[in-house]
This record gives sequence, structure tokens and C-alpha cells, in this order.
Amino acid sequence: MKTWDSGRVQDKLINRLERKERQEAFQRDRFLKFKLPEVQKKLAQVLLMQNIVETDNPAAISDSILKGLKKALNSSDFDFKYFIAPVRALVPRSNLYSLYMTQYIMEVLINDPGVIEIYGTDLEIYHVVNEVFSQINNKFERAEEEITARLAADKSLIPGSREYEIALDHLIYKKLGEPQVQK
Repeated sequence: MKTWDSGRVQDKLINRLERKERQEAFQRDRFLKFKLPEVQKKLAQVLLMQNIVETDNPAAISDSILKGLKKALNSSDFDFKYFIAPVRALVPRSNLYSLYMTQYIMEVLINDPGVIEIYGTDLEIYHVVNEVFSQINNKFERAEEEITARLAADKSLIPGSREYEIALDHLIYKKLGEPQVQK
């Protein structure tokens, strides 16, 4: 007797992969919502200090980087992936926001009237941008781990309960501040 595979195994695998991708996207977006000003300032500073971007107006470059970060945060999944498509294969296991900002620098920032010249290859720019994201993300993850450990020590709170979620939000806002309002 022949068994007919209805595709349940494949459906489960696809659902797990999609769920994992959604969780990673949620985590990345949450990081950027809390750390947007820090990423903007540090990225603008590093790009100017390492002479990747030559400009006569550093404030305009900082504002343009903020626009790019907000655009990355607010864009749809399709628009995000379409924008990074030219640099998608730049490095294996890349940070998507680093790819986005690399592409933003190479495609949009280069046409900014305040930019005189952009130096470096796509890969060099990616490494500089990714270093900034990695440093700030490591601090963010350590802060989240501290908060989780603090909540785990409180035996009166049950993970998943409403009280736990309220305490988690309170500690996150206390430690990291309010998330940035997107415009």
C-alpha cells in the first residue's frame, strides 16, 4: 500500500522557519526602536572620523543617516529586501540593518548635496557600519539579559503572566528609556 504524503512535515518546517524569521525581525526592530539616536550619532561620527564620508556639513550627514535608519525601520518587508538586494551576498550571515545602511550610504547618501565624496568599497563600508551596530547591540543584549535575570529572581512573577509583562516593560523603560517615536 502506498502512503500519500500530504506535505505536513514540509508545512511544519516552513512554519518554523517563518516564525523564527518573524522573531528575529521583531528583535532587530525592537533594538533599533530603543537605540535609534545612539546608532545615528555613533554611525555618523565613525563614518566621518574614519574618512569614509567627506563632507563640509557634518550635521546634514547626521540628519541623512537618521532618515536612512527611520526608513529602514518603517519600510515594509518587501521594500527592505528589495533595497538590500544589490549587497545581499556581500558577506555570509550578515546583519540586515548593516546591509541596509551600507546600501543607503552607497546609493542615497552619495547623492546628498552635503557629501563631497565617499571612500571605500562596499565591503569596507559594511564592516565599519556593522562594527557600530555590533557594539551597540552587545550593550543592548547585556541590558536585556540583566532585566531577564532580575525578573527570574523574583519568584512572585510567572513568565507569560500579565504581571510579568508589566514588570518587564517597566524595567525595560527604566533601563533603556522610551522607544523612539517614528515619523
